[in-house]
Amino acid sequence: MKIITKSRERANGYSLVELLLATVIFTIIAGAAFSLLFSAQLRYRGESDVTTSFQQANVAIDQITRDVHSTGYPPPSSFAPPATLAQRNQQYPKLMALPFSWSPGYTNTPPTPCTVLGSCGAVPGDDDLILETNTGDGNGVQWIRYSLQGTTLMRGMTPKVAWADPVASTSAAGILTPYLDNVMNGSQSLAIFSYGYDSTNPAKQPSNIRVVNIMLIVQSAEPDPQTHQFRTITLTGQAARFNPND
Repeated sequence: MKIITKSRERANGYSLVELLLATVIFTIIAGAAFSLLFSAQLRYRGESDVTTSFQQANVAIDQITRDVHSTGYPPPSSFAPPATLAQRNQQYPKLMALPFSWSPGYTNTPPTPCTVLGSCGAVPGDDDLILETNTGDGNGVQWIRYSLQGTTLMRGMTPKVAWADPVASTSAAGILTPYLDNVMNGSQSLAIFSYGYDSTNPAKQPSNIRVVNIMLIVQSAEPDPQTHQFRTITLTGQAARFNPND
């Protein structure tokens, strides 16, 4: 008796179950990869915004520091007699730097610093400072002012005017321009400027300011894409005046 057998060849390709399984695995892997990529993009956007704010604040502190270093130049001792400071102020009012301006009282002839810094009014103050220096641009002594208005730190420069009020002069139209945005010191009641003084008596008056401490609290321009919250950074610096009082 002859037995006849049939052989079956395995069909080429994958079964439907294998294809479905491969699709599921690919979808999981691709979803995880795209999720990581999207998260990385959001993190990059957030860090980039904070980095930009940091760089801008750092540049601002660097500029303030350089201005403070040079303030008070040229000092009264750079000028020939008359020997007394009052007489030199009278003779060279636009040529010599005092070096920090104040208000009120600056328009006295010659200017007489207020006895205590707190009695000067707004300038010098926590968020408002006017420096006097010759920047070497051929315009003589300049008034350089930093003033916080809302959340914008303003900066302006104008030639010193003999016996004029520095606040009024630097407040003229077009002098102060936006310098650093999103400064949150005011909303947090924290001073941008604080001061150290020469050990003379009375010490706490504008003419004896020797060190300016700077603190800038800056908020990012856009909320963080992941947390949807604005991020803030705090930068601090210190600048010492190099030029003498007299």
